[in-house]
Amino acid sequence: MNRLSVVLRNLIKLGWVRSIRDAEPLDTQRYVKCQIFYLLGSTLFTDKLAYAHAKYLPLLRNFKRIHTYSWESACLAHLYKALCCASRYDTKEMDDPLNLLFVWPWE
Repeated sequence: MNRLSVVLRNLIKLGWVRSIRDAEPLDTQRYVKCQIFYLLGSTLFTDKLAYAHAKYLPLLRNFKRIHTYSWESACLAHLYKALCCASRYDTKEMDDPLNLLFVWPWE
């Protein structure tokens, strides 16, 4: 089993989340959870594969506490990890949190 197939086991395709969000008749809370999960994978914690990691799903379980999480710290840690990986001598490209890097000084 190659590394990509092992990694894809824990990932959820963002296109599928978007199709569920837009096509299925969902109640408001489920729609918002789909939208937040989509934003987590497409904007905050991006990667090159257009997938979101399943580790973010438990964060949506207790919906009333989601506003208390430190999203800024998590995004900054993700950005620093991507910058650390990009600084290696054999790296040819970087993950997609560059949009966070560009917005951060602007804010």
